Amino acid sequence: MDAASTVLKTISEHDLIKRGDHIVLGLSGGPDSLCLLYILHDVREAFSCTLSCVHVNHLMRGEQAEADVLWLSDVCAELNVPLSIVGFDVRKAAAEKRITVEEAGRAARHEALFAQAAKHKSAGIARVKVALAHNRDDQAETVLLRLLRGTGVRGLAAMEYHRSDGLIRPLLDTTRAQVEVFCEERALVPRWDSTNASRDYTRNRLRLDLIPLLETQYNPNIREVLVRLAQNAREDEQALQQLAHAHTDRAMPVADSAGCLSFPIDVLLEAGPAVGKRIVKLLFARIGLDADIAAVHLSALWTALFAKKTGSTIEFPGGYTAKIAYEAVLFCSPDQHFSQHALAGKTLQIEALPAAQAPGPFDLPPYQAVLDADKVEESGGALSMRTRRPGDRIYPLGGPGSKKLQDYFVDAKVPKHERDGWPLVCIGSEVLWVSGKTVSERFKVAPDTKRVLLLEIVDEI
Repeated sequence: MDAASTVLKTISEHDLIKRGDHIVLGLSGGPDSLCLLYILHDVREAFSCTLSCVHVNHLMRGEQAEADVLWLSDVCAELNVPLSIVGFDVRKAAAEKRITVEEAGRAARHEALFAQAAKHKSAGIARVKVALAHNRDDQAETVLLRLLRGTGVRGLAAMEYHRSDGLIRPLLDTTRAQVEVFCEERALVPRWDSTNASRDYTRNRLRLDLIPLLETQYNPNIREVLVRLAQNAREDEQALQQLAHAHTDRAMPVADSAGCLSFPIDVLLEAGPAVGKRIVKLLFARIGLDADIAAVHLSALWTALFAKKTGSTIEFPGGYTAKIAYEAVLFCSPDQHFSQHALAGKTLQIEALPAAQAPGPFDLPPYQAVLDADKVEESGGALSMRTRRPGDRIYPLGGPGSKKLQDYFVDAKVPKHERDGWPLVCIGSEVLWVSGKTVSERFKVAPDTKRVLLLEIVDEI
């Protein structure tokens, strides 16, 4: 099968282009992008799509780069395809950001392409795709490179045919040999980038030295083996992601907090590390952290989960944290805050009833409680609803005596982050009711109780 047929098959199988799409192609002038330019130009009418190109001059090759710009301008003019030229000092950016020149160049190309795509969208084009000309051999190199650096299933899946941001790779099933034949048959003379022969770059050394060594010494089909590994990993990754997504509906916003999600610990542990760690990434993505989570962060969290280190905090990139509570993990953004006004919008209603007409203490919902009215009156104080203060004490129901409220919270496994906002009904520093938990042994309804106070915490209208 030739390059054009392979590209059309890839587009069809992966639904890369729809009728009416506008394609922004990254055009370097090398054989891959030149091949894809001509193929997309040939099929644009069949797909009812439009095409434009972006070329990024990395300002690294002087006169050779300037000559490339002029040549590409002529090529695109002949095809009547709009071309945008972007100049970017890759070496300077790499030094400033302390990354490799390769990484800086890749970031510059993506930024330029998506900026152009945004312009088309703002001009009223509904669907815009960004096309990159990575071929099948590039895919094999990517798998091997990630394998050497250490990666998981997601990394082994390597480059995707399409992404949710609109990036597509129509050439990903086409081999470098097919590309070269296409260029020869169409009498195309691609530009030669001298940096591609430099062994200063890791990928070049892998392509020029390591893969040929593996082909001659170990497996002549190593490229195909690596591509097949990527395909298998992609299928596994998709299945694991589907399982992870199925669990994320268990996540709940943390009451009286901004930027935090609570997720049950037992669900994470039952899901196992493969699915559980993907759940963690999905939850962090919801609150703003969608990159840079490394294996070391996830391993630290899993170690703490298995050790049941309640109260511990695992640091994630960018100030994000995972805090282990009694039965849940709290995933928090760096700007999260817990409300110190948890009772805002709530009010305490008190109704006095004869004991015979009052509901039983164990028949009440969490937001209601009953106390012995006479015992409350005998205390000489007024009931108030508030949150905890230093010195608070309670006589827990059924307990032998009083204890500090802090100690009660610990024994009752009230999550640390919820204690400051927990609704209490008190007289002075003595707690009579911990909402949803317990009433005081000293003020409980007993068989000889004559009058009852029915307490209810309600939302103000």
